[in-house]
Amino acid sequence: MNQGDLLADPDVALDEAQIAAAVGELFGIVGAVVGGFDSERDQTALLADADGAQRVVKISHAATPEADVDLEGRAAVWVRDVDPTLPMAVPLPTLDGALHGTSHGRLIRLYDRLPGEASLPGSTLKPAAVKEFGAVAARLGLALRGFFHSAARRGLPWHAESRHDVRPMADAITDTAGRALVLEAFDRFETDVAPRWAGLRAQPVHTDLTLDNLLLDDDDHVCGILDFGDLTHTALVWDVAAALSSVASTRTGRDLHSTIGLFLDGYTAFCPLEPVEREVLVDTLRLRTAITLSLSAGRRRDRPDIADYLSSWDAGAWSLLRELETPQPKPTNLRARRDRVFGTVLAPLTYSEPLTPVRGSGATLYDVDGREYVDAYNNVPVVGHAHPRVATAIADQARLLSTNLRYLHPRAIELAERLIATMPAGLDTVLFLNSGSEAVDLAWRIVEAATGKTGALVSDFAYHGVTTATTALSPEQWRGGWAPEHVRTFTVGSQPEADGVAAVFIEPTYTSDGILVPRTDYHASLCARAHKAGALVVADEVQAGFGRAGDHLWSFVGAGITPDVVTLGKPMGNGFPVAAVIARRADVEALAEHTEFFSTYAGGPVAAAAATAVLDVIADENLIEHAGAMGELLRQRLTESGYDVRGRGLLIGVDLGDAAHAGRVLDRARRNGVLIGSTGPRSDVLKIRPPLVITPEQVEKVAATVLNAIEREKHEK
Repeated sequence: MNQGDLLADPDVALDEAQIAAAVGELFGIVGAVVGGFDSERDQTALLADADGAQRVVKISHAATPEADVDLEGRAAVWVRDVDPTLPMAVPLPTLDGALHGTSHGRLIRLYDRLPGEASLPGSTLKPAAVKEFGAVAARLGLALRGFFHSAARRGLPWHAESRHDVRPMADAITDTAGRALVLEAFDRFETDVAPRWAGLRAQPVHTDLTLDNLLLDDDDHVCGILDFGDLTHTALVWDVAAALSSVASTRTGRDLHSTIGLFLDGYTAFCPLEPVEREVLVDTLRLRTAITLSLSAGRRRDRPDIADYLSSWDAGAWSLLRELETPQPKPTNLRARRDRVFGTVLAPLTYSEPLTPVRGSGATLYDVDGREYVDAYNNVPVVGHAHPRVATAIADQARLLSTNLRYLHPRAIELAERLIATMPAGLDTVLFLNSGSEAVDLAWRIVEAATGKTGALVSDFAYHGVTTATTALSPEQWRGGWAPEHVRTFTVGSQPEADGVAAVFIEPTYTSDGILVPRTDYHASLCARAHKAGALVVADEVQAGFGRAGDHLWSFVGAGITPDVVTLGKPMGNGFPVAAVIARRADVEALAEHTEFFSTYAGGPVAAAAATAVLDVIADENLIEHAGAMGELLRQRLTESGYDVRGRGLLIGVDLGDAAHAGRVLDRARRNGVLIGSTGPRSDVLKIRPPLVITPEQVEKVAATVLNAIEREKHEK
């Protein structure tokens, strides 16, 4: 007999005397039936012994296979043994030690009655209780992970795998609009989830951990977990959807979103969901609700005698399904809203038709409409957008601890040691910060303290940051004829005097100056002149560090620069805010004579985990060598444009000599699926700097797209 017969065939109930006699015969307990509980399949009674102790008697439907009853009992015992802190309802052994017995042709189990109340409305739970519910659901799933039983593959009508059998029952829904909503949920699951279902994490799961099967105390703490009657082996996300369908029903609007968020906070604290599980969760929840409503309608048609019981979940299910089907509007009028909240001081958008990216992978970005782009512009995700090792390192550490450097923690120390090992001899002290601007700002304070001077020498159109001190070091940001008195500029290629300055700040690839690549002997001479004048040399690796130059981890090495201070930022955390200054101990101690340094978030365990993962990926994936090879290939292809192509590794400039032409090229390339930028004092140099993981095929696409755009836009006005 198939599982559907459990619903189709009515069952003859045992009377109170038969139940009491069976319990005495099988379990040796003498008592009387004092009540019962509603159930669609099984008969459940409450029995009290002479001392008043109460127990729950569960009498299975006559069509229930004995293997199923064995499955449910053994699963409860397994969970109790794996996680004794979970308040499991576990079947009591019979007189012969079994977890169930047979009487009157029925399989019978006995449980101690646990304290607490079941079937509380989900809308009454406080936020802490919702979060605890999620945590209990996750812990139960984890406890069941290693459980095995041959009957765990059973199929029941309310499981996702039975959806094709249940869908026709939706015809019994009399409300036309409601029926359409239910069928849409079935269809959406089939289109968006079913193709991925077999690849999701699967294991034995409760699948009915609803508030009907949880006991809560007066403070809404979980004090009992009941009923493995729906346990099966299926995707873990189905278990999450089942629990959510209970706690979220009848909640609407912001309250619904808050409830789902709280439940998942509790759940993921113990069992993080995989990205694909998060993607399919809502559609899985819709299917769960659609199955509930279809079964209810179909069963009421066949069993009008228990119609009230069968429809007892309908109100919550309809409310939840309608809320979930409410379309989430795309963000509108973003440009006007951006201007309204940010003002005009914020740098303008890159393209005349703004880009709205929503996700990325490697060197690929996807916008809000699902369109795909090769990202040849962003240098922050140096090892690729959403690199799994970096993302995992951040998430794992954030789940453990996020604190600061006033406490001892190994992550920042180990990261500092690794960075020092990559530096020239003598650069032995690391200070962590949150951004490249902060790093340069601190470097400026160090060189002032170490030299006793206040002047600085920077390239003509350099950019070194956004703080007050670093804006003064950034001619790119000077407006309205303003120029700080303590800063002098030099033209790349010239040999400026460094007398009277504390430091020469060099960005080794001169990105803001138009991506310039002077000979190494130029920098050797420049550094020698600076040192002779008593100035320090600061190598600003914020733009081109972490392997972008394609010949070393740091671009100053191939540029022939001998630095006294090195600043790191942007790509250091692949998008997570982390930066650093590396200098000589004596120079840092000169600053310490005047002040103490501390930054709350700088160098915390999460930031250090991100930066360490970036270093690991660069090394393990040979990204420096890869950047050199891909950069060479891209430069060779771009020389076909006939314009001056320059750069190192995967930082490449194409000098078009015309800002309007460059702007049109950017826009055309963007329309054709490639993202690039522009730079230089006149914004007439195309700036191409993709993540280091860009593939040869993507390099070819970038080259072909840029060459086409240059040619097509050459004569436009």
